[in-house]
Amino acid sequence: MLIEPAYQVLAGTPVDEIRLNHMEGGIEGAHLRIDRVERRVTRIEAHLDADDRGVIDAQARFADIYDGSDDPVLKLDQTKTYATTALSASTTAVSIPVASVTGFKVGQEITICDDTAFENQKITAVGTSSITVAKLTNAYKKGAIVARSTVVRDATAQKMRIGSWGTHTITITQA
Repeated sequence: MLIEPAYQVLAGTPVDEIRLNHMEGGIEGAHLRIDRVERRVTRIEAHLDADDRGVIDAQARFADIYDGSDDPVLKLDQTKTYATTALSASTTAVSIPVASVTGFKVGQEITICDDTAFENQKITAVGTSSITVAKLTNAYKKGAIVARSTVVRDATAQKMRIGSWGTHTITITQA
């Protein structure tokens, strides 16, 4: 009895289940590499877009393609503080007294917001306990958020959402 091989010769190339599995694995690997490259290209394009806008300290711009990983180049700057006094609208420079100036630098864009208004301004000076901006279009309550970004990442819904603003109650008990 003659035993037939488990492959057929097609145009001179032997094809069997082992070779087909290797081809399939190679195709899958190539597909995964293409996906990674496409995500990286998307991030690089976002970074170049931030550079083209002339943004000082471009980490203020953020791109998230919701693939479950943080980009090593583009990171969401979540530096945040709050105003320690109420703020009045002004067409001239305003020094905003804040709880902390850590992480803020001259030239960065910040968002000032409370439950009724918000605006974006560039920092013109950073003091030991204040941040100065060229003007304030709106008035803000004590406790208004002063932040590099007020968004929060919602990885489940794959969206950026505006962070919440609220008041905090602190009770101090003296012993």
